[in-house]
Amino acid sequence: MAVLAVATGCNKLKLYTVDKGEALATAGGHELYANDIAGLIEPGLPEKDSLAALQSIVDTWVRKEIKTAAAEAALSGHGDDIEEMVAQYRGALLTYRYEQEWLADRLDTAVTTTQIREYYDANRDGFRLAGPIVKARIARIPAGLRQSRKLEEMFRSDREEDRSDFLNICQKNQYRTDDFSAEWTDFSTVIRQIPFPQSNFDDFLRTRKYYEVEDDQYKYMMAIDSYRPTGDYSPMERETGNIRKIILNKRRQALLGQLEDSLYTSARDNRSFEIKIKR
Repeated sequence: MAVLAVATGCNKLKLYTVDKGEALATAGGHELYANDIAGLIEPGLPEKDSLAALQSIVDTWVRKEIKTAAAEAALSGHGDDIEEMVAQYRGALLTYRYEQEWLADRLDTAVTTTQIREYYDANRDGFRLAGPIVKARIARIPAGLRQSRKLEEMFRSDREEDRSDFLNICQKNQYRTDDFSAEWTDFSTVIRQIPFPQSNFDDFLRTRKYYEVEDDQYKYMMAIDSYRPTGDYSPMERETGNIRKIILNKRRQALLGQLEDSLYTSARDNRSFEIKIKR
């Protein structure tokens, strides 16, 4: 089913030229030539490595051709269906490429903060939270640590100086910390870092700003700086990226609609098509 021909001696140079030369392999009624794989083998490789790379490339090609031939034989009775699928795929691919090139010179990709705010305000109900989100901090220190109480006080403090000192101590002693205070994060994501048996997140967040738990090895501490409950509006700052994508997609669809209408109108004016439905 497949034949591999590897040139030896000086003829190996054919592998790196654009000359068609001898077929390296045949399978499924097709042939693989040296120029078909030009650039796939790094020039200057030792002979052994070159031949190994060549063998691998050719073997992969042969396997693909064998599978394609088997598929064609097995589905020979579905030729019309497959040709229709190929035609549809080709049409979709050409259309997509054409649209992308047409949009490249016309789509305005600048989205201002004002535009984002306007969309957010007009569509607030679309940004309801499915679960609570928080800005929080987590730390893990060894259980039974003598300075545990002092570290806890520093961790819970609202003073930036205390928080900075706490982080310095943790870094120095390689205590683990996870900082989720810079941006809104799903509470379910935050509590993956610590043992947390409670299931009603909203009830917990309504009544607690601090949580600690200890096992045989560690003491875990979690401080909640801010939170928004389930059903509340997701903050605009958290949705900015999504809103920008939505706005750009709306612009894209509007432009593509204009393109389609323009092409249709031009074809109609030039009588490039005819609809033969009898009325």
